Amino acid sequence: MSLKPRLLLAGGDTDPQMVRLLKRAALHGIPVHSLLTGQSGSPRLHWDIRQNRLLDDGEGVQVSAAFIRQDVFAYLKSNDVQDNALAREWFVTVSGWLLSSPDITVCNRRFLACGGINKPHVLRLALELGFNVADTYISNDIPAMDQLHDSGDWIVKPVTGGSYCTVLDKHEGQGNNILSYPQIVQRRLEQPEMRIFRIGHEWFGFRVVSDALDYRSSAATRMAVVAPPGDLVEKLAKLSDHLGLTFAAADFKTDAVSGELQFLEINTNPMFAGFDQVAAGALSDALLRHLGVLP
Repeated sequence: MSLKPRLLLAGGDTDPQMVRLLKRAALHGIPVHSLLTGQSGSPRLHWDIRQNRLLDDGEGVQVSAAFIRQDVFAYLKSNDVQDNALAREWFVTVSGWLLSSPDITVCNRRFLACGGINKPHVLRLALELGFNVADTYISNDIPAMDQLHDSGDWIVKPVTGGSYCTVLDKHEGQGNNILSYPQIVQRRLEQPEMRIFRIGHEWFGFRVVSDALDYRSSAATRMAVVAPPGDLVEKLAKLSDHLGLTFAAADFKTDAVSGELQFLEINTNPMFAGFDQVAAGALSDALLRHLGVLP
């Protein structure tokens, strides 16, 4: 009898996505090798570059598939920048070994070496592919941003992500007319929202309703499984193929005037645990199938 494929999970031990995948893998009897950091400490890792052999606590790591996420939860809990730096070092190390091991199945292999998504570039790509995209500016020009503020409702968010979007306010008392760095300024959209996941060749849609401007900031957010619109799936397939993504999630919000869904962004390693719970494990199981460890 042949052994089942072994799955490597690498990331933070308090990451709900990792916890979710661990539980689903255990449910299906899939052997897992964990390289997790956080409350349980850190692995004892040794990678021989010449032999491309990775040791964990002195034992060789032998897996057929891997799922990796950079841990953000240790930093969110401690607010210590050192935790953020440590998480990055671990992610670069393990993803480097995975990039050097082409026989191991991973999500987004072609994209993995890129490091991160360029959100302004993706907005331009989305427009070129025919998505509806809300009026958007990338700016640190205070007079121009204040003029937008006076023309209607706008939101602002970081160009690099990693933080909630907020309402664009007037910049009072700024004497030099510039901010220290550009931000994404976008016309404010309305509820409901939609999130569409791509996992390999499978697509999953969710309707999202929240009283908060950014649903991630509210524990009262409501989610429901819906069929993803075919026209959006077709465009998202082109966009994700162009970027080299086999696992991603795109977010949309409603234009109050037209009622049409507007493209916001695509996430290259999205949080999925809450959506997976609503979908009774469908996302986790699709990931395990995509990685080749679940029939």
